[in-house]
Amino acid sequence: MDGNNRWSKKNNKNSFEAYSSGAKRLLALSKHIFNNYEIYYISAFALSKKNLKRSSTIIKTLRRVLEYFLDDQNNLPRRNFQITFKGDFSFLDKKTINKIHLLEKDNPNSKRNLIIYINYSGKDDIIKSCNDFYQLNLNKQITDNIIKKNLYSKNIPDPDVLIRTGGYQRISDFMLYQISFTELMFTKKLWPDFSNTDVDKLIDKFYKIERKFGL
Repeated sequence: MDGNNRWSKKNNKNSFEAYSSGAKRLLALSKHIFNNYEIYYISAFALSKKNLKRSSTIIKTLRRVLEYFLDDQNNLPRRNFQITFKGDFSFLDKKTINKIHLLEKDNPNSKRNLIIYINYSGKDDIIKSCNDFYQLNLNKQITDNIIKKNLYSKNIPDPDVLIRTGGYQRISDFMLYQISFTELMFTKKLWPDFSNTDVDKLIDKFYKIERKFGL
């Protein structure tokens, strides 16, 4: 979900308006995808661990946007998909974490899932998985299944396609272990401008790919 800051400058909006627009875009696109496709998981990279090294002003704004998002969603009627959060919550206060847990309790049995990653690092995810295993199983060998069981994305299928907005063609430390056979797609559209039509075109492109998984 890249391009919020550039969008704010392009449209003469402040950072809060930009990131709030980005959050609304995520919800709108998720609803569109879940209502029109047999897709059951959407994973969104909302905040990387590296992002927390940005200015204190930006970090304060991001916390405000998260609070606004949580309050808004917790007060809305039940949606047809579940929202969960993954990542390191240590940068958040207890009140915000409680709001996250409250939102995650809404519609827990839905087959459709929006997973939002905050303060997340793909490298740290792998390291955490190995450390969690090592502390409990000193005499066993690490396997692919063991690593997957200890990742933040446990019980979630590996992504079929990764879409990055904003024009940059890099992964930027997102789900590094999980995307070994994921189709990568890039667009110059800034995230708040990324439309239903844009996502339809990329999904259509994905369905036309002959996937061989290394075979």
